[in-house]
Amino acid sequence: MKGLIIKDIMCLKKQLTIFAIVLIAVAAASIMFAISSKCGNIAIGNAYMLEEEQFGELDIVGLSTEIMVFFMLIPPALLADLFFVFDCDKKAGFYKVSASLPVSTEKRLLARFLTIYTLAAISAGTDILIAFVLSLITDVIKFKDFLGIIVSVISVISIYGALVIFFCILLGYEKDRYVQLLAIFTMLAGVVLINFNKIKTIIHGIALNDDRTRTINMWGPIDFIKEKSYILLIAALAVSVCSYFASCFIAKRKRGVI
Repeated sequence: MKGLIIKDIMCLKKQLTIFAIVLIAVAAASIMFAISSKCGNIAIGNAYMLEEEQFGELDIVGLSTEIMVFFMLIPPALLADLFFVFDCDKKAGFYKVSASLPVSTEKRLLARFLTIYTLAAISAGTDILIAFVLSLITDVIKFKDFLGIIVSVISVISIYGALVIFFCILLGYEKDRYVQLLAIFTMLAGVVLINFNKIKTIIHGIALNDDRTRTINMWGPIDFIKEKSYILLIAALAVSVCSYFASCFIAKRKRGVI
């Protein structure tokens, strides 16, 4: 099983190279943003918008946090595309011989799911390092909030990876172009269903041009990501477990061909 995990990670060797390059760029860009928002052009712009009452303090903090979330999202997103592993297996014809390996279907699938969390751990480690540096520079977000953002981002990426594995097993290698779309659509549908009332309130506030209601609800997701990341972590674990057992069931019905 260890060999299968190494094989999957080696399939992502190109992504790991790109990850290292982009990581340096993201670290540099995020540090420059943090410095500028404290004593540079962004800080001057924020002060001007506060003075002219174009934005409130809550809006500026929320927008800055949103940008930081974007920075935290880039490194994990580069390592989240496990679809590439399935594509490599398809091109190499590995799935045709995988069932003959002296490794059970459950262990082969477990190895692929462990690949998700191995990559997630690498991504989390790099994000935490960047967050620690940023927390020393900026006063907008505390290191504790950075950790909440990182846990939320890694959880979302893990959910995506688990769904990609499930749909790849369900649809097969021939339907590869639909796998990623289905994974994203499933996540969006879940978010809409869980937050249906909140989304309706936001739309209602926008329709009535209610600035107070719109502002509170607009930055609500950011507060959720920072303060209630444990919910997304639990959701990621639940989705991964459900996806694993469902994938095992389907793979066995397909005689272990994965």
